Amino acid sequence: MIIATTMCKLLFAMLIGFYLFRKGILNTEVNAKISALIVQITCPCIILSSISTVSHDDPQIILRLLLAGVMMYIIFPILARIFTKIMRVPAHLRGTYMCMFIFSNNSFMGYPVVQALFGDSAIFYITIFNMPFNILFFTLAMHYFHKDAAIEANNSEKEKPRLRDFISNGIIASVAALVIYFANIPMPDIFYTCVGFVGDITTPLSMIIIGSSMAAASLKETKAEKGVWPMLPIRLGLMPLIVWALMHLWTSDPTLISICTISAGMPVASLVAMGSAPYPRQNKAASIGVVVSTLCSLVTIPIMAALLGAS
Repeated sequence: MIIATTMCKLLFAMLIGFYLFRKGILNTEVNAKISALIVQITCPCIILSSISTVSHDDPQIILRLLLAGVMMYIIFPILARIFTKIMRVPAHLRGTYMCMFIFSNNSFMGYPVVQALFGDSAIFYITIFNMPFNILFFTLAMHYFHKDAAIEANNSEKEKPRLRDFISNGIIASVAALVIYFANIPMPDIFYTCVGFVGDITTPLSMIIIGSSMAAASLKETKAEKGVWPMLPIRLGLMPLIVWALMHLWTSDPTLISICTISAGMPVASLVAMGSAPYPRQNKAASIGVVVSTLCSLVTIPIMAALLGAS
């Protein structure tokens, strides 16, 4: 029942967001501003806060987990490109759909789910495994959104990515977290207390915004976004299966394999919708992808946990 309770909490936050949008308290403009708050402030805080749970007792396992995560996030973009070509996704949405395949909601939904199933130590393992997520999202994903929007606007001039486009609070926090851990830099408790205090609002706030986005997307628009439907079984089924198979090459520990597999089986990362907020058409597709996959995951995550013997 632990997993059911966790999923109910996330659903409850989504319903609050849905209600607030219907009542006019939230709207698309407010959603975009709160999304920016999450991407630029609360998400970097939770990245930094997660380092406080990391133990230095077995650095070899941590390094192997990190290398496994790096390998996965090298493979994911290659698979995502193949999937989008098979699905014949329009050019102005190709990068956005690739992001839906690559990035699962491992921070906002994955953390509470694995914590409920495996205890507090699981937060540490999922953080290490998904450290490449933060670097890749705040570089590749943001570039993809900008590129898709440029194609949609018929901007024939191919814009070269600039270094400053890849520098953000998220990437700075990710690099800082890696340096703090591997250099074993002692940080005062007040630092972790402060960033943790702000970071703790990330999960409920992101779920509220997802619920608000769900209210903003009409049923007609959801049906019209045809690419979302073939994306679902790949995002929620095939991607975690690939991670489950590849993790056996790195470790025989069933707990670590289950944690990483469940992490990869989360719905489309809410950051995909929030990061694409400045680009209306891309944000529309991403928001629908996040909402629909999140609703479906309320069924698929308990099934996946049961198959892994973790429920």
